Amino acid sequence: MIRLCIFDMGGVVIRNHNVTPQLMAWLGRQENSFAEIGSRLADAIHRHGRGEISEKEIWDLYTLCTGERPPDSQHSRFGKFFAPRLHDPTLRILKRLKSAGMRIICGTNVIDSHYKIHLRNGDYAVFDKVYPSHLMGVSKPDPEFYRRILENEQVQPGEAFFTDDLKENVEAASLIGVHAVLYRSAEDLLQQLVSLKILDERNTKTASGE
Repeated sequence: MIRLCIFDMGGVVIRNHNVTPQLMAWLGRQENSFAEIGSRLADAIHRHGRGEISEKEIWDLYTLCTGERPPDSQHSRFGKFFAPRLHDPTLRILKRLKSAGMRIICGTNVIDSHYKIHLRNGDYAVFDKVYPSHLMGVSKPDPEFYRRILENEQVQPGEAFFTDDLKENVEAASLIGVHAVLYRSAEDLLQQLVSLKILDERNTKTASGE
């Protein structure tokens, strides 16, 4: 029996979360990502997402790699263009799960500036608990990410449901025994929840709104 539902944030519960194109343009770069600037920068951003290094250290490395200083900013440069929007059809499903008595949590790869914006916006309000990578010190798809959540929630892998829009994250959760499905749409998610008997079939179209 499923006792816990774990949801990814970006691409599942929220939209408009990828700020890389705007950030690259603001920096005056022709590249499409930090990885295209250099693997050291890409690795640094992953480490930042695990809380291992600060944002300042990333921008110091950016200057070292490019020979350019980023434009001045009063606040976080990574947060400058971050304006996430909750996805209403998915949000309705989360609320329906809560109404049915299911514990729902968020397991998210997130950096500090984006996490604070989510908190300020109230984006996490629907969840019973949030597990952010930068505070956990580990990120998806590392199996340890899921194991820590399961241990803290005191549930077995087979008692947990997980959905994410990235295949590698879903596969990693599935390998340790979690009921993991790739998120494609709110409508598909609802059907997955029904097929696993986490939700019943009544008013399924109304729940997703898609």
